[in-house]
Amino acid sequence: MSQTVIHSFPVWLPQTQTWLYHQVRFLPESITSHIVCKETEHLDQFQLPNIHSLSGPSSRLSKWSTRLLHHSDYHLYVRRMCGRLRPDILHSHFGPVGWKNYRIMQLLASSHIRNIKQVVTFYGQDVDHLPHVNPDWKKRYRDMFSGIDLVLCEGPYMAGKVEALGCSAERIRVHRLGVDLKAIPYQPRNKQQDEPFRILMAAAIRQKKGFIYGLKAIEQVASRFDVEVTLVGDAIDDGESLREKKRIVDFLKTSILSDRVYLTGFQTASQLMETAAGHHIYLAPSVTAIDGDSEGGAPVSLIEMAASGMPVVSSNHCDIPGVIQDGESGYLADERDTEGLAKCLEKLISKTDSWSILTDRARKHIETYFDARKQGLSLSKHYDMI
Repeated sequence: MSQTVIHSFPVWLPQTQTWLYHQVRFLPESITSHIVCKETEHLDQFQLPNIHSLSGPSSRLSKWSTRLLHHSDYHLYVRRMCGRLRPDILHSHFGPVGWKNYRIMQLLASSHIRNIKQVVTFYGQDVDHLPHVNPDWKKRYRDMFSGIDLVLCEGPYMAGKVEALGCSAERIRVHRLGVDLKAIPYQPRNKQQDEPFRILMAAAIRQKKGFIYGLKAIEQVASRFDVEVTLVGDAIDDGESLREKKRIVDFLKTSILSDRVYLTGFQTASQLMETAAGHHIYLAPSVTAIDGDSEGGAPVSLIEMAASGMPVVSSNHCDIPGVIQDGESGYLADERDTEGLAKCLEKLISKTDSWSILTDRARKHIETYFDARKQGLSLSKHYDMI
């Protein structure tokens, strides 16, 4: 069935949100997508047809107006675009975006606007962090859940969290985030005898990424094995993120890893995959932050790295066990368990002949459940159901 969908993102698109690009890009041709955003960035990487921007390229002025108006100008723009484009579905990405769109559509509802179906996807911080630091979001979400048509979540763990916030189970569907497998060739890792074990971590530096626990775990094995570490990513313009980066830098000053860790800053998606090709092990030690922030689902970078043929060590956190099965397609430790992470790393380092078995299973699992093309078709079916 042919449908027109407006995808509402305030910013199209940060480099750390490639998964949103794939979500729109791989919808079938029966779906006409329009991206309605406040501002744009990185269009050289994430260009698609039908991008409508209120402010154009990201600027100091647009960021200033966001702080002053709290995106109210943007949500009025979404309402105007709904009147102009007359979509069948308004798909709001992230819980707060969904609530604000829901409110503005209710307050300024014409007969046509009332017929637009509303879908909201949660991604992580919006599930745990916001209701934790501001309980008002619990009521806001309950109001939104009573009026929208469908809520999508990355996995069953997140779905349970959304239901606990007050959404009826009948309105919740699991929709896994897909990765572009055609752009990720499967290259099982092999280590040459004379090279160090190269371990990769990658993400924006935030407490929930657990980098400090990963580094402490690597430090435990570094006295017995030759290891090098690359950390791709950086702090963002946020106090918590900057404090976490300082914590990492201060740790490295006195660690035996001080001359074995390379901080690269942010990389594009293609640059990250090039970097990954030269590494043996991917480490994603995610945790629930003190302020409640979590992955919600699972880091997409973890899915991509496992798909590429790199053995993975991660944590029993949110929906990560739905991507990596402990002992079958990788290894998992409990959150903040540096000894457990170290033992997982030792298993991989001491048994390199087991890598291909683990990575073959991981690739097949991702081909089944996380292929972006299959997930695009799945999303269109979710649209058809409402």
